[in-house]
Amino acid sequence: MKAYIITAILISLLLLSGASGCPSFGQQTTTTAVTAAGLDVSFVTDAPPLSVSVNQEFPMYINVQNNGGDFVSKGAAKFYLAGAGPTIENVKSVVSNEATLEPASPSPYRVAFADRAKITSPIVSLLMIPLAVTSCYNYGTTAQAPICVAKTNSSSLCSVSGDKAVTNTVAPVQISGLSENVVGNKLSISFTIENKLNGQIYLPDTDCDKLLQAQDFIEISKNNKLSIKVSSTETELSCHIQSATPPYSSLDGLSGVSQVGKVTCEETVPSTGDHVSPIYIILQYKYVSSMAKNLNVLP
Repeated sequence: MKAYIITAILISLLLLSGASGCPSFGQQTTTTAVTAAGLDVSFVTDAPPLSVSVNQEFPMYINVQNNGGDFVSKGAAKFYLAGAGPTIENVKSVVSNEATLEPASPSPYRVAFADRAKITSPIVSLLMIPLAVTSCYNYGTTAQAPICVAKTNSSSLCSVSGDKAVTNTVAPVQISGLSENVVGNKLSISFTIENKLNGQIYLPDTDCDKLLQAQDFIEISKNNKLSIKVSSTETELSCHIQSATPPYSSLDGLSGVSQVGKVTCEETVPSTGDHVSPIYIILQYKYVSSMAKNLNVLP
């Protein structure tokens, strides 16, 4: 029954697509040349092969490459195989990483769903089995940008108008479109949280098993939400976000939960004079993505 549930989830994910750890400053890009990457998952060549025969043993492996800038701790990633069902014997349906997946590792991490999978049920003609693997893992993004703290939009010290040059760590989720505006004695700062790849974003405490195997409503409701922390030397800065626990009520603060999309922060302009100040935005989330391959079975 679980295999059919996973398959249903995968179909919805594949329609949307096509195909955790500590924040790292090791790989960075600006919003003018954004690089977005996380875990890249692919079936190993000939494991499984394009076609097999009934009673033929064959391996089922995937390669997992961490192309982003964040570490994925041991056990923080899970990989779910759908499509095998009862047809393919000796196959695991869920496997997790037994070692830390380091950023930009020169060699992929190998995951084994089966060493000797086999199909024993007799068939009379060619059978095509659609196999799909869904990845569910913790990841993080850190972005930074200089902001102009000024009493007016026409400050001679720094530029309030225009998009700021945001630097992101390489990750599936990016910060873009950071801009400022002075109204009265308030400085408003806004930015956009964007999903740059084809997967789906969930809160970092999402239970992958409950989400993908049980279609748990509570876990599904964590979609398009992530953990956010804003850091700055500006003591009066406050952002319009949500509390870190259900029912995720609105609050003004620097850490909590945010929806994917636009976020606005605000501070009273200090009387100490115009100046440039850095702002850091740290995002933590679960990322879910899928890929597929057809297995042809010969009589």
